[in-house]
Amino acid sequence: MSAVSNRGRQRLRLLLGAVSGGLCVFAMAAVLVFYGTPYNPLWWGVMGAILAAAFLVVPLLASPIEWVIKGYQEHEPD
Repeated sequence: MSAVSNRGRQRLRLLLGAVSGGLCVFAMAAVLVFYGTPYNPLWWGVMGAILAAAFLVVPLLASPIEWVIKGYQEHEPD
């Protein structure tokens, strides 16, 4: 694998993590604004775990997305 494709994979992972994490932060902030803070303090930990997963786990989708892109690039039009 070349340095260019490694750079592309890193950029894709960064983009996926930023988008998913940013949307999750926005959604949680909206819920907190409209409904108020959680009644059970345990929910703060749950929300923190969800945010961590949004930033850290979603970028693992970079490999399947690259696989799909590669499939489109290999397809030759008739």
